[in-house]
Amino acid sequence: MTAPEDHDPIAEKLLAGTPTRVLSGLVGLAPEACALIDADAEALAALALTLDPVRPSKGLRDRIAADLAAAPTPTRRAVLVVLDMQRDHLTEGRPLEVPRARAIVPALRQRIDETRARGESVVYVVDHHEPGDPELDVWPAHNTGAPVDDIWPALAPEPHDPVVTHRSYSGFFESRLHDVLRGLDANTVVLTGCITEMQLFATATDALQRGYRVEVPRDCQAGSSAEAEHMVLTTLSVMPPTMPVGA
Repeated sequence: MTAPEDHDPIAEKLLAGTPTRVLSGLVGLAPEACALIDADAEALAALALTLDPVRPSKGLRDRIAADLAAAPTPTRRAVLVVLDMQRDHLTEGRPLEVPRARAIVPALRQRIDETRARGESVVYVVDHHEPGDPELDVWPAHNTGAPVDDIWPALAPEPHDPVVTHRSYSGFFESRLHDVLRGLDANTVVLTGCITEMQLFATATDALQRGYRVEVPRDCQAGSSAEAEHMVLTTLSVMPPTMPVGA
């Protein structure tokens, strides 16, 4: 049996209550597909306005009122995290060079300056390895200098900026990043840096599972390719925090 010609799977999912962020992720954030989602949502809203209103029961009204009262309106308390923007990733010819990372330096520099101008905090998370670290057995030697000195000079931290070292993919793994963010009373992490499909993605998912909202500015992240960046940003777009940090 074939579907009727006017079959609209997007409208069906909207009617079923599928969040639009999930639909956007399913279609890969393609602009033309996202435009179709918006058009269907507007059409359904317009259709609803043509229907005669139905007064909800007292029990339903009470449940809605209770849910609204119990749901706090979160105040955004953001911290900008600069992840692994280091000499061994940005210097041309190094074994673990991320060429695309050099291109985001001007935009990231501007975002850092704007963040400080608003009185918000900037935290640097830097990959660091001591002699004998097992990671150096599977990856070429990298990021073995003094952590602050390893940061790309154009993005250098100021004396009061926290600098957190990590030695695995996630900036949270065996590091003090969570404690630093809690000390800054953050509930939102603006995550920037490289490499998008590895360290940035691992750090973002760990942040979400700790309850932080995660924002990844497209012009301040760098992966190994545009395709890798698109894959990660699409995946993160459908992942809200599961245990939100307090409002």
